Parts: sequence; structure tokens; C-alpha cells
Amino acid sequence: MADLLELELDKLEKRGINRYKAVLMASQEARFINDQIRLDIVNVSEKPTTLALKRLFEGRVVENEEGGEIAS
Repeated sequence: MADLLELELDKLEKRGINRYKAVLMASQEARFINDQIRLDIVNVSEKPTTLALKRLFEGRVVENEEGGEIAS
């Protein structure tokens, strides 16, 4: 499992996202997902953190111009 994570981190680094930025992006996405769950906008079967990491590795979380992150 650790090898798989290293491969995923390598893919992120090729996109210009280091592991520290990835943590920030994933945590902000997880907060966003959690807010949507609380407001009954979405219903998910996975934990918000797991879903945020999947979205990040799939390239569905992007960094905006101000340095914050948004979901695409």
C-alpha cells in the first residue's frame, strides 16, 4: 500500500503539487465535502477524507489563482 501511495505522490509532483501542498488541498476539499454533507447537498458512502484524496489523485481538485483550492 505504501508503494501505491508513493506512485500517486509521484504523479502529483509531476503536476507541480508537492506532498505538503497535496495535504492542504486534500484537507480543504474534505472540509468542502463535509460542509456539503451537513447541508444535505450530497450523500456519500465514503469518509470525506477518503473521497477528497481520491478526487485529488484523479485531478478533480485544482488550485485557484489566489492559492486556495476548489473542486472541479
